[in-house]
Amino acid sequence: MKKLKYVILLSLILCLPVMTMAQNERVAKIEITGNERIDTAFISNNIKSREGDAYNLDKIREDMKSVYKTGFFSDVQIDVKDTDKGKIVTFVVIERPPVKSILLTGNKKIKTDDLTDKLKIKTGTVLNIEKIKESMDEIRKLYASKGYYAAKISYEIAYGEAYDATVNIVIDEPQQSYVRKVSFTGNKHFKDSVLRGFMRTKEKGWFSWFTGSGILDEDALIEDRKNLEAFYHDNGYIKVQVGAPDVTLSKDGKSISIAIAIEEGATHQVGTIEFAGDIIVPREDLLKKIKTQSGKLFRTTLFYEDVLAITDVYQDKGYAFADVSPLTTIDDTTHIVNVTFNITKNQEVYFNRINIIGNTRTRDKVVRRELKFAEGDRFSITNIKESKKKLKNTTFFKDTDFKIVKTDDPKKVNIDLNIEEKPTGTFSVGAGYSTSEKVIVSGSVSEENFLGTGRRLTLEAALSGYTTEFRFSYLEPYIFDKNLSAGFSVFNFKRYMDTYDYKRTGGNFSLIKPLTDDIKATLKYRIENVEVTDIDVSASTYIKEQEGTSLTSSMIYSIAKNTIDDVLNPTKGINSAISLETAGGPFGGDNYFVSLSAFYGRYIPIKFMESSFFLKGTAGMIRGYSGREVPITEKYYVGGLSSIRGFRYGEAGPMDENDEPIGAKNEMYFNFEWIFPIYKPAGVKGVIFTDTGAGFDDFNSLRMRTAAGVGIRWFSPLGPIRLELGFNLNPKEGERKSLFDFAIGTQY
Repeated sequence: MKKLKYVILLSLILCLPVMTMAQNERVAKIEITGNERIDTAFISNNIKSREGDAYNLDKIREDMKSVYKTGFFSDVQIDVKDTDKGKIVTFVVIERPPVKSILLTGNKKIKTDDLTDKLKIKTGTVLNIEKIKESMDEIRKLYASKGYYAAKISYEIAYGEAYDATVNIVIDEPQQSYVRKVSFTGNKHFKDSVLRGFMRTKEKGWFSWFTGSGILDEDALIEDRKNLEAFYHDNGYIKVQVGAPDVTLSKDGKSISIAIAIEEGATHQVGTIEFAGDIIVPREDLLKKIKTQSGKLFRTTLFYEDVLAITDVYQDKGYAFADVSPLTTIDDTTHIVNVTFNITKNQEVYFNRINIIGNTRTRDKVVRRELKFAEGDRFSITNIKESKKKLKNTTFFKDTDFKIVKTDDPKKVNIDLNIEEKPTGTFSVGAGYSTSEKVIVSGSVSEENFLGTGRRLTLEAALSGYTTEFRFSYLEPYIFDKNLSAGFSVFNFKRYMDTYDYKRTGGNFSLIKPLTDDIKATLKYRIENVEVTDIDVSASTYIKEQEGTSLTSSMIYSIAKNTIDDVLNPTKGINSAISLETAGGPFGGDNYFVSLSAFYGRYIPIKFMESSFFLKGTAGMIRGYSGREVPITEKYYVGGLSSIRGFRYGEAGPMDENDEPIGAKNEMYFNFEWIFPIYKPAGVKGVIFTDTGAGFDDFNSLRMRTAAGVGIRWFSPLGPIRLELGFNLNPKEGERKSLFDFAIGTQY
């Protein structure tokens, strides 16, 4: 027993140093010194070590880095002292001084306020060198965006007696630099001009003062490289290599040259096309839905469009979450690409609830009546897309977003329709000048969504050197909540010709019935009083015979088809119509005539410059009956902004001996336009056009007239604005060689 006591005592003596050592290896206390402005609690929150923790030097060092990364300290040190209770860890910090003021010197080309907006440092905050460098980078980018590509930015720091700092950002402004040349090497199959058309980076040109082209944007240059690769991929060169752009600044600092090396490689053709997985549609039907074809060039864009097309096929059959995974195998020897579309259909679903969100002004029913689907219907992605298009074309909304939301029932989904409304009431006043109309003053007040009901009211007036017009119109889009529109308008229009004037006062009432999503039938009754007055003594006999007042009462039947993608900014689709008007007879009035007219317009998008072609053909004929002649005011006047540009109103048709337009019994003309973006952020577009056609009384007198020209289109806050200069390509004696036209609030 006595021996056992000695053993226990000896064990305790031997363990005592170990216990003391273990206690010394713990953090007994954490102290923070040196901070005057920065709160101790803030520093502590950035330290993970805690009192009582085992002492870990690596962890302490990480804490030191964490405190330093806050940016408030120029130096952070650690002091460790051993005590009987453990280690006392002290974080010794040296605070950065506060920023008293920030100076910008050397800037003459860019306003100080604009530079200040780019600063990442603020007065009153702690001096942070990283923030200063970020500010310098932002200023450098701003200068580069203005063409000052070689701007040199530096900084100086002056410390005051109160341990505060004044930061001076020094700017050395260079000369403005412009992209003068963009060239390529290795492009054997496409010209430089073609490749430049797919780049955001543009060479300095005639319109650079307006468009900002010629400025080097590094982000745009990165995007250009991707765009060039995509262009080659779309033409079968799927192994193309587009090198990093080589940017060279001239010695005088004024010009920038960009060279891009390209390794085109070989073109690849499509081999086999297979479908795997959940096949619920015949292979032949799926092949009809895709654009990729065996034996044709493999085009990446078409390939991924095919993935979406197949997905749409399944989603239109209720499989909202269908997944199509494309797989390609490439034979580098034969340059053949074999394609497989792996399809997983997942669960068939139905629409459960449709939640309309964000319509603070527009009534729910105004939104719902534009939807192509209803609660309880089988899911269809096409119906969702068509609904989005219909809502967009109401012009009531800035944006619409259809979100598919899963429910507790795997066979049902909710649709959250998020709507961002936009102002639909407009008041505009404008003035301009055109060669044909002289000074133009116009104004309008309109409400496209009256009281959130979708009803449209418009009051407009226009005055020019040759015309005066006042018009009020109203449209009820869903009369009696039926898919039938009704509207009316009243107007007063006067035109001053060279040897006579005429005035038209009246109105019309319309019923419009949609036959399909794209086709509408219209029945319109028109009544108006026409006065031909102030006939000059030198006027022709024909014009003198028109003097007096007459009443026109007519019925118009028309069918129109419109598949335009965007009524405000069309890029693709068809707009066409045919109409028959009968005046007099059973409808009464003084004027008896029948007219048949038609037009067909089509927008064709092209990838080059994200532009589009527009083609339009128009034809019409009018005849009197029951021994009555066609009134001069009802004939066709070909020439002017709405028909053949470069000609005066009616100048491309019959004229009397005084060179006064007298209208034609027939019209036929064609328009061809190339519409391209000039300044996308503002929606400014350019147009190059050619027009040909004529007004004529019989085919023996048909002489086609031709014009060409350029113009600018801008959908401004005042409405669509057109500025167009047309050139008469074969002017007759007395005709102008060119005409400038200006219009507000009209779409072509």
